[in-house]
Amino acid sequence: MSAPISRLGFHYFPDESHYTENDLEEWLPTLLRLSANWLVLPASPEHPIPESFLRGVIEAGIRPVVWIKGNVDEIAADQLSPTLAHYGEWGVREVVVFDRPNIRSSWSPNEWARAGLVERFVDRMLPILQLERASGMHPVFPPLEPGGDYWDTSFLETALRSMLRRGHRSLIEDLHLAVYARTFGKPLEWGYGGPTEWAASRPYNTPDGSQDQIGFRTFDWYSATSESVVGKTLPMIVVAGGPPSTLDDGDNEIASILRAVQTGQLPQSVLGFNFYLLSANANGPDSNSVWFDSPTQPRAVVGSAKRLLDVGGLSESSGSTSKTLSHFVLLPDGPMSEDTWAVVKTLVRDGVIGFSPEEALQADRVTILGDEAAVPPSVERQLVEGGCQVTRVKGPSEMFVAAWKATYGDGK
Repeated sequence: MSAPISRLGFHYFPDESHYTENDLEEWLPTLLRLSANWLVLPASPEHPIPESFLRGVIEAGIRPVVWIKGNVDEIAADQLSPTLAHYGEWGVREVVVFDRPNIRSSWSPNEWARAGLVERFVDRMLPILQLERASGMHPVFPPLEPGGDYWDTSFLETALRSMLRRGHRSLIEDLHLAVYARTFGKPLEWGYGGPTEWAASRPYNTPDGSQDQIGFRTFDWYSATSESVVGKTLPMIVVAGGPPSTLDDGDNEIASILRAVQTGQLPQSVLGFNFYLLSANANGPDSNSVWFDSPTQPRAVVGSAKRLLDVGGLSESSGSTSKTLSHFVLLPDGPMSEDTWAVVKTLVRDGVIGFSPEEALQADRVTILGDEAAVPPSVERQLVEGGCQVTRVKGPSEMFVAAWKATYGDGK
């Protein structure tokens, strides 16, 4: 199993204009200081990434993921053949072609409107995947828009079944999935457990009280899709993940995600997690998402991330899931009764109290106050998988006694 540090990475700039020798000299030390092992690099058929830049990244121990974007009906395998061969020779092992083929804007209007959209996508994608494998790379299925105009899990399932039907099981056995893992303004645990946990959710229909893949845990749903179609979970690379802005991270989402990435709380099938975005041109549409305004102008999030990496037990040498809290009392969202608050006041002497499952993951012992409707079973499972000893107490009649035992044992 890889050391946890190996998952951390960044999406470089959103454009293709930063691949000079000077860019490499400016940004490589920054990436190494952040312990980045992955780097997503945007490209196009017309503007391939220079060999010197790629070799410099690879020689520094960082794994580049080249991402060639463009409309589905505008990129074909014969255009990419020489470029993919060069990338393979230079040591690149992952090239992503296309971006969100399940949304209308990725196709010309006429092509989107024609029947058999996914089959036509597979027609175009298969030769590219075969070229990638022939060039010594892992074939990579492009990222889908969570939800999307064509529901993403349905798109992925249909595409994988089409590839199997056409006799390409060996190609699928080598296939990697590129994935978005954005928060969409929802809690990080949204959709945890995938369709097994949220069986009531259906394409285009998420009933009240249920959850779906449109959130940080998109990879849980794609794991379930590949498992059901292929019989195994396909490896995944998050090519763009995290909250939409680094300017205001009042909920400490970035720190929580970084802990999850670095301490093994993500599925092992997620090989790399690339935060979006390292940097961008000032005043551009992505400027709110950057970690750096320039190589010498980090945003506040960089300092907190660096402290987590260097001091908080997340450095490469640690490789462990050491806990920073002894006891955490996890409360449900929403109003609570006086009985519940009475228990909370009893527990406050022993534990840290809060509403965040991500914070709770940092504790050796977690007491959940509330039944499964208040705090979903998926949260409890996430805590157990994260190495926490979990006790759930529910119902006013049993809450005080159970909570007392959870806190103090049977002693007086």
